[in-house]
Amino acid sequence: MNKYWQPIVRPSDEQLKSAQFDIQHSVRYVGRMDWSDDGGPILSWPGSSIAARFKGSSLTMYMTVKHRDHSWVNVSIDGGKPYKLYIDAGVSVYTLATDLSEDVHTIEVYKRTEGMFGSIQFMGFTLSDGGTFLDPPARLTRRIEIIGDSISCGSGNEGREEDLTKPENENNQLAFGTIAALELEAEHYTIAVSGIGLVVNYDNDRDNTMPVQYERLNPILPESRWEFSNWTPDLVVINLGTNDNNFAIDQQEFVTSYCEFVTRIRGNYPQAKILMTLGPFQQRPLKDYVVQACEQLRAAGDLDTYSLIFDLIDTQRDGLGEEGHPTTITHAKMADQLIHEIKQIMDW
Repeated sequence: MNKYWQPIVRPSDEQLKSAQFDIQHSVRYVGRMDWSDDGGPILSWPGSSIAARFKGSSLTMYMTVKHRDHSWVNVSIDGGKPYKLYIDAGVSVYTLATDLSEDVHTIEVYKRTEGMFGSIQFMGFTLSDGGTFLDPPARLTRRIEIIGDSISCGSGNEGREEDLTKPENENNQLAFGTIAALELEAEHYTIAVSGIGLVVNYDNDRDNTMPVQYERLNPILPESRWEFSNWTPDLVVINLGTNDNNFAIDQQEFVTSYCEFVTRIRGNYPQAKILMTLGPFQQRPLKDYVVQACEQLRAAGDLDTYSLIFDLIDTQRDGLGEEGHPTTITHAKMADQLIHEIKQIMDW
């Protein structure tokens, strides 16, 4: 797709008015969105998305970089195969579709990269002359929140093992949690950070672990805070422990920390089911700790808490992505296992 390399910071009021566009009501928003800037919502977490319905032969998007400069999105027209688009700090106008028919069309822009690579601001769509925006696509009624590390982000899942991490090869839309949510027709929020741990991160940092970052509206901004009443999931899937397993973690410390974290989540979502999982490699001894934490919670009366240990990755058969991460093949297999478990828990 062509990009318009114009130095426009944001669409003018006249442009948006002429396109009959209402940034609040013409779009379906999914994910933790920061609306503190009048210019439009800021997307940071992987899997955040915007979608609209319209009639018109072409569609232009206004989007700019807010933090850092490594964000990529997937763009899908009428539910077709997505193409990926780099959001460039020097560009703010993107032609997403041209030469469309006179039928009703849908557009979805899906943030495939995680917050540490950058955040982006959506400032509006415009249509060709005569185009009209319609009511946005309906929201899905089922809801899943996915909390995790690089595996949940989809880090390097489109790359090769010998490659260093490239943001463009992270595709959250093909991560196991997203695949499962889409198959089960559930809206999903992904709260995931590469290298994150429950007790200790990959870089041996114990101060910015997931219990800290989980509270954030924008993972890049430590002072930002998410309002949990804005969105309540039916199911929470947690995939943590792989990075903790790089260190000799005390069993009781891990179990206690995990129980405390789940108890905090339970306070936000009293009716949700909570599934505690562990990724497909580096499982010992953490897999026993995850199961123990779940059993301890259930023994204390939280019978809506469950555990799942993913099957070990078969690297000879399915290969590895960038820096030893699961490939899209492994993610698909993890999704199958997760879907089976969710159906048992949720009766979906």
